[in-house]
Amino acid sequence: MNRIKRNLALALSFAVAVYLVLAVYSGLGDFESALGRFRWPLLPAILGLVLLSYVGRFVRWRYYLGVIGVEVPLAANVAIFASGLSMAISPGKLGEVLKSAFIRQVNGTPIARTAPAVVAERATDGTGMVLWGLLGALSFSFGPEVLLLFLAAAIVGIAVLRSERLSLVAERILSRLPLLDRLAPHVRVFHGASSELLGLRPLVAGTGISFVSWGFECSAVYLCSVALGVHRPFLMVVFIFAVSSLVGVGSMLPGGIGAAEAGLTGMFDGLAGLPAGLAVALTFLIRLATLWFATLIGIVGLFVVRAFVGGEAGLSAARRR
Repeated sequence: MNRIKRNLALALSFAVAVYLVLAVYSGLGDFESALGRFRWPLLPAILGLVLLSYVGRFVRWRYYLGVIGVEVPLAANVAIFASGLSMAISPGKLGEVLKSAFIRQVNGTPIARTAPAVVAERATDGTGMVLWGLLGALSFSFGPEVLLLFLAAAIVGIAVLRSERLSLVAERILSRLPLLDRLAPHVRVFHGASSELLGLRPLVAGTGISFVSWGFECSAVYLCSVALGVHRPFLMVVFIFAVSSLVGVGSMLPGGIGAAEAGLTGMFDGLAGLPAGLAVALTFLIRLATLWFATLIGIVGLFVVRAFVGGEAGLSAARRR
């Protein structure tokens, strides 16, 4: 728990520095004036749509656990899933493997068995968001090259994870390395679950659920723009959000902080033609409603999940992994 607190504090400090730089760049007066336009009655709708997107992702999470035959009591599973959102600030959100450590504490399922579900979540997050981005790119004749690059990377990654030959090679290499040799026996379990989860049917189903879930979040992002009085087409805002989010993930910075903000501000300024102060204000609100709202839910989830995993035991297991 202390490590999570420390990482959160570092991420918050970095984020504050990034937002301060952007605010100064845009002109503090213009930034404050833009934020002052926010229509507060839209806030419940924005956060409600974001929550709906998490409900959709929880449905996908349960589906993936069902595919690999792992059963977790509903209440515990909700808490475990929510706790994973605290890792939205981890590079590529891969810290959500914390959920696998908690499941191990609840029912004894090896982490190597359920960790591929987290990988499948990230893969279909990518494919779902790419689809939304492509809709925007095609609607406004924006260049789809960056989105297609991310899609190609996802396809290559899926092929690598499903490759039995590469799995055997990885197992042999790990078995010969000091300190890492203990991971070798888990490679086959990880590969078996990955092959199941990244097969055609689960991949299509997961991408479909992801597309719908991201649709709720994209709608929340669009409402952020409406709340600031920005009148730009829905799919234009979606394209900017999709590309910036994917760039943030690709940067492997914690939560994509810095990279995603730069992408959002730059494209709202250059592509959507917003004044710098308004572009930064909109970027700030979008990140509050998506990244930081998720992190807050995750922190609450961490406290709740302790009731199911016996206090600090689950957190200790997660740190050891």
